[in-house]
Amino acid sequence: MDDQTLLLNGDEAVAYAALDCGVDLGAGYPGTPSTEILEKFAELGGSAEWSPNEKVALEVSIGAAFGHARVITTMKHVGLNVAADPLFTATYTGVDGGLVVIVADDPGMASSQNEQDSRRHAIASGAPVIEPCDAQQAYDCLEKAFFVSERWHIPVILRLTTRVSHSKTLVTRRPLSRAAHQPSYAKDASLHVMVPANARKAHVRLRGKLEEIAAWASGECVRVAQEGKAGAPAIVASGISVALASEAAPDARIVQTQMVHPFPADGIRAALGGAADIRVVEEGDPVLFEQCRLVGIPARANPRIYRFGELSVSRVRRLLDGIETPEPPPPPGQPPALCPGCPHRSAYQVLADRKAIVTGDIGCYTLGVMPPFSAVDTCVCMGGGITVGLGLRKVLPPEQARRVISVIGDSTFVHSGLTGIAEMVYNPPPTGHVVVILDNSITAMTGMQENPATGRNLKHEITYKMSLEDVVRAMGVPNVHVVDHVAHPEEFAALLDRAEAEGGLWTIIVRRPCLIAAPKIRQYDQANAAGIPIMPPPARPCDSAPAPRQAPPAGGRTTSVVIAGLGGQGVVKASDIFADAVFRAGYDVKKAEVHGMSQRGGSVNTDIRFGSAVQSPMVPDGEADILLVMDQSQIANTRHRLAEGGLLLDNSCLATVKYGSPKCATVAMLGVLSAHLGIPLDNWMEAIRANLPEKLHEMNIAAFEAGRAYAAAQ
Repeated sequence: MDDQTLLLNGDEAVAYAALDCGVDLGAGYPGTPSTEILEKFAELGGSAEWSPNEKVALEVSIGAAFGHARVITTMKHVGLNVAADPLFTATYTGVDGGLVVIVADDPGMASSQNEQDSRRHAIASGAPVIEPCDAQQAYDCLEKAFFVSERWHIPVILRLTTRVSHSKTLVTRRPLSRAAHQPSYAKDASLHVMVPANARKAHVRLRGKLEEIAAWASGECVRVAQEGKAGAPAIVASGISVALASEAAPDARIVQTQMVHPFPADGIRAALGGAADIRVVEEGDPVLFEQCRLVGIPARANPRIYRFGELSVSRVRRLLDGIETPEPPPPPGQPPALCPGCPHRSAYQVLADRKAIVTGDIGCYTLGVMPPFSAVDTCVCMGGGITVGLGLRKVLPPEQARRVISVIGDSTFVHSGLTGIAEMVYNPPPTGHVVVILDNSITAMTGMQENPATGRNLKHEITYKMSLEDVVRAMGVPNVHVVDHVAHPEEFAALLDRAEAEGGLWTIIVRRPCLIAAPKIRQYDQANAAGIPIMPPPARPCDSAPAPRQAPPAGGRTTSVVIAGLGGQGVVKASDIFADAVFRAGYDVKKAEVHGMSQRGGSVNTDIRFGSAVQSPMVPDGEADILLVMDQSQIANTRHRLAEGGLLLDNSCLATVKYGSPKCATVAMLGVLSAHLGIPLDNWMEAIRANLPEKLHEMNIAAFEAGRAYAAAQ
């Protein structure tokens, strides 16, 4: 296998590009689906850090870019709201180095509270925005974004979406251009200090830059992704919509623009080639459509139903056919829930028993809204748990106001809760207020990241540990208590009783490490105490042309497989192994998945497609050749994805298979699957070893072989 051709998701591809572009610093805040960018960059040896929030991350990055450094800042779409204040001024000040703000939108809201389209921020702030359609383009577009940033001294947004961030495709690394200057600072207050006299001139400069960038992008960021047939419609698209449209409309001319703003009108007109019937395929707001119409490109408007949720091949087919009738809802899957043994369960049981009005926040603990607790009453934004609760306390009748309790997590408290405490002590409600900080010692919802209250940095090395109780006391809260609510729920309940009876301002920190994170935290502490590096040795930037990849095996047909199960069963890991085995066999392969709240015990689906040339990473409904189901409950809500005559493999067969540990069930089912595919056994073995820790190799290979033997016998 050529080390310069890798199977990566979009986030990982950006991380490799950051290494190969010589990025000096990466800063961000974890948020699905952007989290893995900085994690992978740090794993590769890059300088990366989790900031307290996205605003801080962008401000740190702007400072580094003022010093001629190459910098990336990462966040999800709602994080861009937090970072908007510095962004809107940074386009005026410009930068002396290169600054790329990588924003991952979440169409369909797999793990988000709204369906925001970050292209609107780009237009409003005057920031150029580049949008790749897959992991290979995500790798290539970071270099392009740095070129624009350094050529025109402007921050650039690299916009990803869930199905780019979390879809794996083949990525070929190559030597990328690096910064021309070493970090240094040159004083120029006229550029860096936005008093009105300087800002007025800067705004004029910004609009001139955008005109120049649009002209450049017409030649460098527009391509005909699919030639199409004479007389067929032409489609303008960006991002994942390019792949979806190519599969949904194989006869259409597909014009991709990687530069979404400023709009490269001349390049798009030329690529359309005078087509009479012009359509636009895009997720979210009709941004490309509006831009086309503004410059006189007569694109047809899409029915409004297609601006909601994710697009798929099936939905694009409906869109292009002009179907406006309501889409049939997919069969309901199993909703997510707090993990068994989660310490938040103990807190919510106490709150539910006292019928509290709970103003919630963003994190794992938002799932307290679900049965059996049904304990969360509001959830708006990061930090809103405290301030929404204060608002209710200030207007409700006293007997009802005393029942209002705010909950917020440790990472979210550092992110946006400090100002809520400032509001609480500065403008206290007449009945007082109670803030409960659910401290599970990790940023759990996004995948167990560190934060300033854990005492470890992004690389899990020891750093200063913020004491939440000391901070709250220093800010003026008179009643601050720390309790292990799992071991002593009665103590937690008694504190709430006192707070309701006595009034005043209270902060109760209920502290118990996340059950999933606890073993990892112990490993980090042991490694740090012994001076053993936790991260692997740094990777080398790509410095030579890639070797040619072997031609895919003969046969042009694409094989589509869906793996379905519940969060915690290892569905995503099984699909990683499967896709890796196919990759090692020489096929073109694409894999789509959703990392979201569903992984907390909810329904999880992953799509794997392989062949000589694969378009979309997502399997169209009703076109899966094989549906592999890891839990019987998921057959009813995923059967519609299976093609007529397709093969259903469900885990009931494991009842007769001796495959060892229950933790190996998904790998045993991969063994069953392998008997129905022509992937060499050696490739499966290599993929298992590459994707699992060495101590788990033997037991998982045995489980795979048991499943394969069972299928062969049948």
